[in-house]
Amino acid sequence: MKAKSRKITRARLDQHVCSYLGHLHDEKDVEPHHAAYLIYGLQLLRNDGPKQDFLPQSKEALAGWRKEKPGTTRLPVPEEFVFDVASRMLDSGRVDIAVAMTLQLHCYLRPSEVLALTKAHVSAPSVGRYHKWGLVIAPSELGVATKTGAFDDSILLADVPDFKWIGDMMELYMKHVRNKLFPNLSLQQYENILNDTAVALQYPPQCMLPHVLRHSGPSCDHFHQRRDLVAIQKRGRWQSKSSVRRYEKHAVLLRRWHIIPEHRHSLVLRESKRFPQKLMQTLRKSGHTRPR
Repeated sequence: MKAKSRKITRARLDQHVCSYLGHLHDEKDVEPHHAAYLIYGLQLLRNDGPKQDFLPQSKEALAGWRKEKPGTTRLPVPEEFVFDVASRMLDSGRVDIAVAMTLQLHCYLRPSEVLALTKAHVSAPSVGRYHKWGLVIAPSELGVATKTGAFDDSILLADVPDFKWIGDMMELYMKHVRNKLFPNLSLQQYENILNDTAVALQYPPQCMLPHVLRHSGPSCDHFHQRRDLVAIQKRGRWQSKSSVRRYEKHAVLLRRWHIIPEHRHSLVLRESKRFPQKLMQTLRKSGHTRPR
C-alpha cells in the first residue's frame, strides 16, 4: 500500500485485504497459507472487537481459496462447457448468472469484478460509427481502483466475429438494469450455483468455479486464433508476459474434454451452439434476472 501511496483505513481494510488476496492468487501463484498468515497477523495487531466481525469478506475469500483443488482454478475449460452450463442456468431461471458467465468468459473478468458491475461501468453505443458496447473497470469517478491500482481500464465487447451476439445480449439485458447488473447474486451464491449446476451436468466438482472462467476466455481466444498474447495480456490486464504464457498451452485445453463422459460430447456441442439464440429468446421473453 505504501508503494502505491495509498492510505489504509479501518473502514476499507477488509476491501484492501481482499484485493491483495486476489493479487496473491492471480499474479503470484502462492499457496493459501500466505493469505492466512496475513489475516492472522492483522487480527492480532488491528482487531479490538469480536473476531467474527473482523475482515469477514477476506476470511470468506480465504475459505473459498482453501476449498479449491490445487491448480483447478487455473485450468481452463473449453467455451462449449461454459455455454452448456450457462444454458442450464437459463432453464432454471437464472438469466443473471448466464449473462455473468458470458461476460467473464468474453472479458476475462475476475468474479469480484463482474459481480460489482453497475451502469457506471457500462459504455453504451453512441451515434454513427460508435456503435460498440464496452466496460470501464474501476471508473475514476467511483474512486475505487482495480487490484493493480489502475483506473478506467477499458474492455470492448463484441469485438471479434464469434462474439458479435454479445452486443445484442447487452442491449436486451441493460433495458432492465436499474443500477447493479447482478443485484441478486453474491460471490458465494455464484460459486455454489455454478458448481452444483456443473456437477448435475456430469462435470467434475470444482472444474467450473467462477475464477475458471477468467482463465478459460483467453485460452479459448488464443486456441481459436481470435487474439494473440499481447492482446490477451492487455484485455485481461495482466502486468507481465509470464502471466499469459499459460494460454499458449493448447493441449491442456484439448485434454479437458476428457473430464466429461464421452456420451455428453455431442450434447455439449449442440447445447453450446444454440446458447446465444436461446439467451436472446429468453431475454426478449422474460425480461431478465429475477431468480425463481
